Amino acid sequence: MKKYENDRMNYDENGNYYDDSNDSADNGLAKTFDKIIGAMLLIWFVVTVILMIVLSQSSDKSSWLIVILFFQLVAVFGVFGIVSDLIKKHRFQKALLLPLVIGAGGCIITLLIQNSEGEKREFILKLLAVLFPLVFAAIGTGSVVSSLRAKYHTKNVCTEPVNAKCVDVATISTTVNGCTTYKFVPTYEYEYEGESYTSTVYKTPEYRVVGNSYDILINPDKPKEAFDPYSVEAGTGSIVLTAIFLIALPAAISAVAAYFLLLQ
Repeated sequence: MKKYENDRMNYDENGNYYDDSNDSADNGLAKTFDKIIGAMLLIWFVVTVILMIVLSQSSDKSSWLIVILFFQLVAVFGVFGIVSDLIKKHRFQKALLLPLVIGAGGCIITLLIQNSEGEKREFILKLLAVLFPLVFAAIGTGSVVSSLRAKYHTKNVCTEPVNAKCVDVATISTTVNGCTTYKFVPTYEYEYEGESYTSTVYKTPEYRVVGNSYDILINPDKPKEAFDPYSVEAGTGSIVLTAIFLIALPAAISAVAAYFLLLQ
């Protein structure tokens, strides 16, 4: 990929465009902190795994501590991701809250089970078996709603052209049969009728350089809604498969578990 036709290939393996003008002291400091955070996360991961192995060989009574260590590791991944984005001054990504919530929730539930006895302990375990698949159903629902909204709503209502500045861009990579493709999720900042707005659009195959300006479309009735003309259209097949495997299947598993564990 190139920024201009006669340029050399200037995107790295992650689809990031290298711009000499962005190689400032602040950017260098952010990269340094990012490396430090990466090293800390690696050390944290190794220490956690070692502790889990040691506890697994000690006694059966410490099995709940292994579960706690696992969930705290999931939460730590979320925390480090949030800190990394703050250092890079990127837009806050709500997706990073997911591992934090799962990790913290897992620790709390594990402690509740450990400190419960008899019927209360059994009920918590059954309830957990019913609710866990719904986590995936919720993720799938969010994905399908986002895709349907981009496919049938946003594209049709965004008719007003504006010039917007790209303030952030996230990279999504997909590997199929050894071939990796990249999509980008840009966040734009723009003005309309004297008001400033910031909006994240649906993924696009065209890379957006932070700091550069691009022509996009917005909803004149709700200027917060924006559409990038280069955004890819969500495939119907992809939406259907997501609905089946990430909504219908987990919901069915949860319903079956509820019937046999709670209603019987």
